[in-house]
Amino acid sequence: MRRCFLHCVVLTATIFLFLSASFGEAQPTAENRARNLTRTDSSEKEKWGCVLCTFITGLVSQLRQLHGVSANEALSKFCAFFGSPKGLICRLASLILFRKALPLIDANNTPDVVCRTLSYCKDQKCHIFPVESTTVSVKSLRKIHQLERVKAKDLCSQLPMLCPVRRGLRPAYDEDGDLFSTYSTKRGSDWRGRDCDDKDPKVYPGRNTTDAFRDENCNGIFGVDNVTGKTYEELWCLNSSSMGVIALGDSATAHFGIPADFLEVRSLSTADFANIMAIIANDFDWPMLSGITGFANVSDYKPNREGFMKSVYSELLKRNKCNHRDYQNIGVNGALVRDLNGMLDFVARNRTTLVKPALIFFSMVGNDVCSPPPRATTPQEYYMGLTKALEKAETIFPAGSHVLVLPLVDGRILYNTMHNRTHPIGSLNNDVTYSDFYDFLNCLGISPCWGWMNTNETVRNATWKLAQTLNAQIPRILEESATKFKNIKVHVLDDVYSSVFSSFNGSKWELLEPVDGFHPSQLANALLGEYMFKKTVELGIIPPANPFNDLIENRFGDQGGH
Repeated sequence: MRRCFLHCVVLTATIFLFLSASFGEAQPTAENRARNLTRTDSSEKEKWGCVLCTFITGLVSQLRQLHGVSANEALSKFCAFFGSPKGLICRLASLILFRKALPLIDANNTPDVVCRTLSYCKDQKCHIFPVESTTVSVKSLRKIHQLERVKAKDLCSQLPMLCPVRRGLRPAYDEDGDLFSTYSTKRGSDWRGRDCDDKDPKVYPGRNTTDAFRDENCNGIFGVDNVTGKTYEELWCLNSSSMGVIALGDSATAHFGIPADFLEVRSLSTADFANIMAIIANDFDWPMLSGITGFANVSDYKPNREGFMKSVYSELLKRNKCNHRDYQNIGVNGALVRDLNGMLDFVARNRTTLVKPALIFFSMVGNDVCSPPPRATTPQEYYMGLTKALEKAETIFPAGSHVLVLPLVDGRILYNTMHNRTHPIGSLNNDVTYSDFYDFLNCLGISPCWGWMNTNETVRNATWKLAQTLNAQIPRILEESATKFKNIKVHVLDDVYSSVFSSFNGSKWELLEPVDGFHPSQLANALLGEYMFKKTVELGIIPPANPFNDLIENRFGDQGGH
C-alpha cells in the first residue's frame, strides 16, 4: 500500500518531474554523472519547488475555469486522469501537498501569486502568468487566509523520489553485468540492444561470433546450414561488413521530450497518462525513437509523439539484417564535451573481446555554450575534451570503426521560431508565451540553456559567437587525427540541425518539442536520422546492402524483435 501511495504521490507531482528531471539537473562531473544519482543543491531544489507549485496550480486553475467547478473539484478531476484505484490515492496525497492552495485558487489568484503566498516562490519579479494590476499583496493574502506562519514543504526531504536525479549509465536491471538488459526502461533495451541471455556476460549485441549452437550476439541469427555445414552467421553475415551504431551525447541525442498533452488542459486524458511511469523511468527521453538509435514504431507509444521514426540505426539495419539490435545510446541530459571521456567507460564495446566495428557519434550540440560566462566551455577546454575522448575511443573500438563529430548548432533559431507562440501551460487562455517561459526560468536562475533560451538578442548572438569559436577547434582536431589513429577514422558532419531546419517546407515550430521549446521534436529526429544517414553514405563509410537479407528474413522472421 505504501508503495502504491508513493507512486501516486509521484503522479500528483508529475509536472515537477517533467521539469526537474530534465531542466533542473545540476551538471556533475563525468564520474558522478555516470556512476551515481546526483541531486540538485538546496537552493536549486527550492527554485524547482516554485516551478512545481506554479505549473500544478496553473493546471488546477485552468481545470476549474474550463469546467466551472471549485478548485477542490478541479483537483479531483486532475487525479481522475490517473485511473482507479490510483486516482483516489492521488487525491489523498495531493491534499496533503496541495490543500492550502485551493482557497487561493478559488479566490482567482494567479498561480504565481498562489505560490508566493505559500512561500514556494520567493522572488516577486519571477512570474510566468500575466501580472494582475489589482493584485492583493502577498502579506495581505497570508493574513486573509491565515497563512502567516506557512512554510513551503521541502519535497526533496519528505519525498526524495520526487527530487531531480541523474540516473547512472548502467541498466537498472542487468544480471550478468554486460551493460545489456532484458528490461526496456532505465537504460535498458530502449537504450541498448536487448540482451538475449542476461545470465551470461559473454552473450550480448555487437559480438563478432559464429553462433553454431546459440545466438551469442543477439541478432537472432544462429544454427548450422545442413547443406554446407557452415553456420548461418558465416554464410550470411561474416563478409557483410556488419557494424553497430553508438551515440554519445546530450539530451538531444537521448531525444528528450515532454508530451504537450500533459500540460494542455483540454488534452488531459486517462489514456495519455496511462504510460506515465514508464516515461518517468526513461527521464522523459525517447532513445528508441531518436534520430541515431531509434528502432520502434511511433504508434506504439502514448501520448502521440507526432511524427515518424527514422534513424541511422534503422537505415543501417535495412541494409544489413546482421546488424539487428547492435545499437547503444549513451545520451545524457545536460552532458558537455568534457564528459565524453567518462561516458566512454559505459560503452559496451572492447576490441579485445571479438566485437564488430561501429559508427560512433559524438553529438554534443548545445550545452557547452548554455551557461553564462565564465561557466561556459572555453575553446581550449573544448579542444582538450574532444581530443581526450577520441584518444580513448582509439583504445576501445576495433579497426574499421568511424567516429562522426557533430558541431555545436546555431541555437538562435529556437527563440526566433518559438518566442511569440503560446506555451502549452497557457493554452486555455493564450496567456503564456515561450518568451514568458524562458524569462521565468532565467529569473529563477534554473534555465537549462541560458544562452539560447533568452529573450535578450545580445546574449543569443554572443552565444553563437562562442559556439563558433568552439567549432573552430574541430578542423584542427580532424587534421591531427588523420595520422594519430589506426583503429578509428574521424569525420565531421555539418550543422545537421540547421540543414534540416532550412530544408523543411513546413512550419519550423513543428521541429521543436512543444513543452521546452528547445529540443528537436519527433518529426525533427526522423528528418535528422534521414539526413545523417545520407551524409554517412556520402562519406563512403556505409557498407553495401547485404545480399542475404531475404534469406535471413525467410529463415528467422523478425529475428526476435527489439
